[in-house]
Amino acid sequence: MTPMARTDVLVPTGRRQADPAFWLLIGQLVMFTGVAAVFPIAPLYVAHRGGSSVAVAIFIAGPLVANTLVQVPAGRLCDRWGRKPFLVGPRLVYAFLSFFLFFNIGTLPVLTALRILMGACAGAYVPALRAALTDLSDPTQRAQRFSQLQAYEMVGLLVGPLIGGAAALWQDSAVFGVTGLAMFIGIGPMLRVPETRAAAGTRVAQTERFRWWSIRGIVVPIAALFAVGTIWSMYDVVWPQYLAARGNSPLIIGLSVSLFALPILLLARAGGRLADRVDRRKLVTAGMLVVALCASTYPFLRLLAVILVIGAVEAVATVILEPSLFAVIGDSTPEHLRGRAMGIGGLYQFSGMAFGAAVLGSLYGVSAGLPFWCGAGILLCGALVCAAWLPGRPAPGSHVVQPAAFPVLEREQG
Repeated sequence: MTPMARTDVLVPTGRRQADPAFWLLIGQLVMFTGVAAVFPIAPLYVAHRGGSSVAVAIFIAGPLVANTLVQVPAGRLCDRWGRKPFLVGPRLVYAFLSFFLFFNIGTLPVLTALRILMGACAGAYVPALRAALTDLSDPTQRAQRFSQLQAYEMVGLLVGPLIGGAAALWQDSAVFGVTGLAMFIGIGPMLRVPETRAAAGTRVAQTERFRWWSIRGIVVPIAALFAVGTIWSMYDVVWPQYLAARGNSPLIIGLSVSLFALPILLLARAGGRLADRVDRRKLVTAGMLVVALCASTYPFLRLLAVILVIGAVEAVATVILEPSLFAVIGDSTPEHLRGRAMGIGGLYQFSGMAFGAAVLGSLYGVSAGLPFWCGAGILLCGALVCAAWLPGRPAPGSHVVQPAAFPVLEREQG
């Protein structure tokens, strides 16, 4: 049998050891569920404390900006100090700050500042999460790993808002208590994740200049991640207004989001396998073109059933995008630089999200179709870049952490 990292995240029984990535993914599932619990309640939390629409925008956008700015330096530090300190430390601080908001300790500006600090903690955690997941993945199965991560986060996105809504029936600040508790629970599995930083590259990582802009397997995926982030954050702002203008209730709007997440959850594993077996250049290009086509049609649609069908098609195309792009970044980066590479990927992804929410979202007030068409145009440009330059398959010599770093498990060959 050939040593490789497992992609089946179920805990094996008998004498076989649990897959280390299982603990990473299950910890992220628990913690992301707590984060998602805040999504529908955050505007109400601010409004109930006398905040204006500007205060709501700062409360929601501030953490996103902090998240974006922290990712690159955090990625560099997790290459120097290891992944595990950043899988645990920032989440402990996040949990501690959550309880300040739960107990309403401070005025609204103080609570907003604490919320922005929570965004910085999230930004410090994400590069370590993605770098560790890459380290724990066989080079031929990395897209499957990132698809699993996407699927687990979709579960959190489906369950978290329900828990947050139920907690808010008691008091709106209870959602931050849920978030803090989820962080503490999620840290437990993270403590079982082995340190995966390549020890041999530590000294090199401290002095080596990372010329990421000269690596095609990093530059092209981050451009695509910017485009994808742009259109999804545009939907966050525009979609409720779009469906409400067509006479749909908040319940239907929420249901449409859940229906969009469902195909991503169900098809994540199959999408990851596909991305590991076929030319990623063709696959990602096709996926971005399909999403762009769907986005460009929404302004012409009126019937809810048709809108939901187009949304389902769009969700199917979405399944392979982010996992494939982060897998390419992982394939193109040696172990001792992966934290920086994932931080750069996160920087561009979240920058795209900030641009989509602030710029494209505001265009809805000018013309209802303009944000959809602009988003489709950005995706089209991203698809053309991917079609020309995205690496199609893992590069020869793609690295995977060896047994010295963590116990490599054998996968049974059927």
